[in-house]
Order: sequence, then structure tokens, then C-alpha cells
Amino acid sequence: MESFKKLKIGTQLALSFGTLTALMLILATFAVVRMSSITGAFQKQQQVTAQKLEPLYVAREALAQTGLAARNAYIFTDSAQAAKELALVDEQKAIYLAALEKMTPAYAGDAKFDKVRSGLLKMADELKRPRQLREAGNTEAFGRFLTEECSPLRRQIVADIAVLMSEAHAETAAASASVNAHASDARLWIVLQAVLSFAVSVLIAWVNTRLLLKQLGGEPAYATEIANKIAEGDLAIAVEVESDDKTSLLYAIKAMRDSLSSIVGQVRQGTDLISTASSEIASGNRDLSSRTEHQAGSLDKVSRAMEELTTTVKQNADNAQQANVLAVSASQVSEQGGNVMEQVTVTMASINDSSKKIVDIISVIDGIAFQTNILALNAAVEAARAGEQGRGFAVVATEVRNLAQRSAAAAKEIKSLIDDSVEKVGTGSELVHKAGETMHEVVASVKRVTEIMGEISGASVEQTAGIEQVNAAIGEMDSMTQQNTALVEQATAAAQELQDQATSLAHVVDVFKLDAGQRSGSVLGLRGHARRQPPASAARRTEAARRIANG
Repeated sequence: MESFKKLKIGTQLALSFGTLTALMLILATFAVVRMSSITGAFQKQQQVTAQKLEPLYVAREALAQTGLAARNAYIFTDSAQAAKELALVDEQKAIYLAALEKMTPAYAGDAKFDKVRSGLLKMADELKRPRQLREAGNTEAFGRFLTEECSPLRRQIVADIAVLMSEAHAETAAASASVNAHASDARLWIVLQAVLSFAVSVLIAWVNTRLLLKQLGGEPAYATEIANKIAEGDLAIAVEVESDDKTSLLYAIKAMRDSLSSIVGQVRQGTDLISTASSEIASGNRDLSSRTEHQAGSLDKVSRAMEELTTTVKQNADNAQQANVLAVSASQVSEQGGNVMEQVTVTMASINDSSKKIVDIISVIDGIAFQTNILALNAAVEAARAGEQGRGFAVVATEVRNLAQRSAAAAKEIKSLIDDSVEKVGTGSELVHKAGETMHEVVASVKRVTEIMGEISGASVEQTAGIEQVNAAIGEMDSMTQQNTALVEQATAAAQELQDQATSLAHVVDVFKLDAGQRSGSVLGLRGHARRQPPASAARRTEAARRIANG
């Protein structure tokens, strides 16, 4: 039974009607079989009647007619009438002989029938004599034939036929009884099968009805009414189901109603939220549009300022390149000056060395003058000793002494000058050396300045390229800002359209009637808010899309 409950309704009905159809087929088959048996018994009865009883009646009657006709042929004096009677004898004889042939197969092997058959054949042979005797005019022999031969043989044949007829009647009665018995049995079995079929039909109908009602959960009309109410949007209608019913159609309809009520309630809440959110989005988009337009203006100002800065940076780059050229030239000049200072330093060192050599020479000269002075002094002393003879020598010695003194004084003065010159040359050499070092530092500084100016020039070029890229980026930002402005306008229109759709959805959801506990949100507030907002314009959406497309 549980397996039957799990089947589909179509399968259950198919099995039920299949069972009823099988019972009907069994009943019809049994009726056909019983009718066949009744027909067989009846045909047997008819066969006995047709093949045995009726031919016996015909043969007995025809045999009696031959006796009457033979007697009439004997009685009638009129030859014509007698001939008619004799013809009747032949006719009736042919009739019972035909009847004899008809029932011969049915009585095959029956000794009693063989006796009747032999008697009838003998009678047929004997019935040739009445015509012969009548034509011969032998009336006396004709009479004896009728009384002594024909009548006793006929009576014997009739008696034998009576025995066969009695048996045939008994056989017919038995066949009739068999027909009645088969009919009674068939009637009984048909009634029993009809009762059984009715009981099974009632049981199947009861089981199917119970299962269908259990699956439906109630009457189909009630389920239809509930479904129509829900289809009309009445979700507040109560659905009555049994407490233990968890699988019926009505329970599913109730669950569907509860689910729809919850969904519709959530949709109503969602429409309110969508309306509020779309309003906030629209407001935010308007603010964003204003800020985007302000940003676009600022970007335009920045773009113009960057163009001016680009011009200035290009001028700085040109000046830096010129300064770099001048710095390179100054570096070359400073290098040349450094080389000259190195040569001067070398020359001053050579002059210093020469001055030192001159000092040494002056010292030698001073020594020679001193020695000459001493020699002159010695010569003067010797001249004084010589007296008059040494007077001329004394004068010469005096002049030599004076010359030696003047030479010594000149040598001292030259030495003093040379010392001062050497000192100054040394100082100059130190200064030249310092100047050389300073010149080296200047050359290094000029090189560094040249490098820095080169770096400044390269940086200016890079800065110019970067500013141009910044200008391009600002141009792209300006284009993107304009696109963002158009996109914000389109988003504003889309938000307004979303709000309109939420309002339309709220109107659609208004068709449903909910329980008091499931009603949430205010559709009226949504409608009022929707009325406060103008509908989205298709022209605005089209213009915004065009602006985005044009970039």
C-alpha cells in the first residue's frame, strides 16, 4: 500500500483502471467460455435432434405414408388414382431412404440402428411389389402382401424406430439438461464475478478517492477556490489543512501562500529601500556632478597654469643650455688659465732658483771683494814699509781697496736687493703656487658648474617633457572629468528611472493582500517621494550617452 501511495496519480489511476479492465476482461472471458460450453451443449442437442430424432420422425412418417398409399392403391379401382398412390409410395420411400442416409453417420456402429436400417431397406425392396401386383391385376396377392408381409414388417420397423427415438429423446433430454446446467453455472459464476468486480471496483474507488483527497488535502473545489484567490492576489486567505498534513497539495498551496506573502512583504520593503537609495543616489550624483564641474573648471585653470609653466620651463631649459655652453667655455678658459698658472709657477720656481744662484754668486763676489780689500790692505802695509818706492803701489793698493770696498758695498747692496728679490720671489712663488691651487680649484669648480649646468639642462629638458606629459595627463583628466560629468548625469537619470521602476513595482505589489502582521513599509511614502521627484528624461540620458561617446 505504501508503495502504491508513492506512485504518481496517473500511475495509480492507470493501475486502478487496469485492474478494473482486467476484471472485466476476466468476466468477459469467463462469459465467453461459458457461452461456448452452453453453445456446445445446445449444438449437441440440436445435432441429436437434427441428425437422429428428426430423421427418425421423417422415416417413421414416410414409412406410414407408404403403407397408406399402398393400401389406397389396393383399394382404389380407378387405375389413375391407384397410379397416383403408387407414385406416392415411391415418393415416400425415397423420403425415408434419404432420412436413413442422413442419420446413418450419427448411428454408426449402433446395432439397433442397423436393425432399423435393414428393416427399412427390406421394406424399400418389398414396396416394389405393389406396383407389379397392381399392374398384373392380382388383387388377391396384393391383399395378402399388405396384410401378411408389409404390415408386420412396418410394425416391426416402427417398433425399432420407437426404440431409437426413445434413446434420442433421452439423449436430447440429457443435452438439454447439460445446457441448463452450463447456463446455471455460467449465471452463478457471472454473478459471483460481477459481485467480486463490484467489490473490487468499490475498493479501488475508495482507495483512489482517499489517496487523491489525501494528496489534495481537501476537496478539489476548495483547492481551486484557494488557488483562484491566490491568483487574484489575496494572500490573506486562510488555508485549512489537517494538523498532520505535510505532503498534500493544499499544504503546498498554504506554504506557497506563506512564501508569497513573505516575498511580497520583502518586495514592498525592497521597493521602499530602492526608492530611498535611488533618491540618495540621485542627490549624491547631483552633488558629484556639481563637484565634477567645479573640478573641471579647476583643471582648466591648472591646464592654463601648466601651459605658462611649460613656457617658462622651456625658457629656463634654453637659458640652461646657453649657460651650459658658457660654462663649458669658462671651463675651457679656466683650464687654459690653470695651465698658464702652472707654467708661471714653474717659471717662478726657476726664477727663485736663479735668484738663489745669484745670491750665491754675490756671496762669492763679496768674498772676493773682502779678500781683495785684505790684499789691498796688505799691499798698503807693504807699500808703507817700502817707503817712497812703494808710494805708487800704495796708491794703487788704495784704489784697489776703495774699489774692493765699493764692490763689497755694491755686492752687499745687490745681495740685499737679491735677498729681498728672492724673498719676494719666494713669496710670489708661494702666491703663484696658491694661485695655481686656487686655479685648480676654480677649474674643478668650473667643471663642476659645467656638469651641474649640464645636469640642469638635462633636468630642464626632462622637466619640460614631464610638464608636457603632465599637460597631456591634465588634458586627459579634463576629458575624463567631462566624461564623468556626462556619466554622472546618466547615472542620475538611471537612478531616477530606478526610482520610477520601484514605484511601478510598488503599484504591482499593491495587488497582493497581506496579513496585518506581514504588512511592512509604506508604499504611500514611496508614492509621495516618487511624486516629489521628476521623472527621468530620455533626452537627458541620450545627451549624457552622446557626451560619453564623444569623450
